[in-house]
Amino acid sequence: MKKIMILMICLFFVALSGSANSQEFAPVGTAVAQFLEIGAGARATAMGQAYTAMASHAEAVFWNPAGLADSKGQDFFTSYIKWPADISLVGLSYGLNLGSFGNVAISGQYLMTDDMEITTLEKPGGTGEFFSLTNFAMGLSYARYLTDRFSVGVTGKVVHEKYYSHGYTTWALDLGTQYHTSFHGLVLGMSIMHFAPEVHFSGDYIDYSDSKSYGVNKSKTFNNYSLPINFRFGAAINLMNSGSHHLTGAADMVHPNNNLEQYNLGLEYGFDQLFFLRGGYQLQADEGGMALGLGVQSPMSGKLKVLFDYSFADLGILTSAHRFSLSLRY
Repeated sequence: MKKIMILMICLFFVALSGSANSQEFAPVGTAVAQFLEIGAGARATAMGQAYTAMASHAEAVFWNPAGLADSKGQDFFTSYIKWPADISLVGLSYGLNLGSFGNVAISGQYLMTDDMEITTLEKPGGTGEFFSLTNFAMGLSYARYLTDRFSVGVTGKVVHEKYYSHGYTTWALDLGTQYHTSFHGLVLGMSIMHFAPEVHFSGDYIDYSDSKSYGVNKSKTFNNYSLPINFRFGAAINLMNSGSHHLTGAADMVHPNNNLEQYNLGLEYGFDQLFFLRGGYQLQADEGGMALGLGVQSPMSGKLKVLFDYSFADLGILTSAHRFSLSLRY
C-alpha cells in the first residue's frame, strides 16, 4: 500500500510539473463555477485551508472525500459563509457508515445573492427588471479504508450555473486518498477536486467591445470553459500530544487550473477535545491570507456530539469573510 501511495504522489507531481511548464502567467478568469472554490467549513478555513490531510467525517466531501471514511456512525454537517458583495454560500452534507461496505454521503452547495437590477446601454440606471443567480452543486460520495491506514474516496456531482438567461449543467468528480502513518500521527492526503468536461453557456450575446458584433447587432455564442480543477496535496502531524493539550500542524500545496500554485499553512490547538483555537495563512493568495478561528465540541446524551466552529479570513481589499459551521455526530 505504501508503494501505491508513493506512485500516486509521483503522478501528482508529474502532472503539476507538466502544467507549470505550459503556463507563464496566472490564467485567472479562465474557469467557471467559482463558487466551488469558496472554502466550506469554519474549521478548514480557520487553518488557512490546509485541510487535505485533516479532512474527516461528512465535512470531508468538500475537501478530500477520502476523509469521509473516518465517520463511525451518522454525521450531519452544515456551514454558512458570508461572502463580499452580499453573496452567501450554504453547504450541507450527511454521511452514513455502512459497516464493512464503507461510508456514503450526500452533499450540496448553494450560492445565494440579492436580486440585481438589469441595466442596458440605453437605460444605464436600470430597466426596472431584476434577476438573481442560481448556482448549486449536489453530490453523492463513497469512501472506505482499503487497509487500516489507507483510505480512498470519490464524489460524483451535478454542477449548475445560471446568470439571467444563460446557464449550463454538467457533471464533475472529486477523488481523494489519505494515508495514516505511525510517525507522530502523520497523515498524507491528496485530492483532485471538480474534475469535469468543458462546459458551454446556453444562448448568445452581443459583444459591446467588438464593433462587428455591436455595430450590426450580430450575436456571438459563448466559448467553452472548464471548471476550477484543483490538485491538492497535504500533510498533517501531531506537534504536541500531552494529556489534555493537543497541537496539530498542517500544510497544503494547491495547484489550480486557473491560477498559480498556492501554499497553505495551519495550526490547531485543542484542550481536552472540547475547546479549539486555530490559525492559518495562505501564501500567494490573490487577496489577504491570514485566518483565525475557534471551535467548541459539546458531548450530549448517548453518543451524540455537537460541534460548533467559527472562522474569520482576511480578504484584503475585499475586507473579510465570516464562516459558521455546525456538525452533529452520533
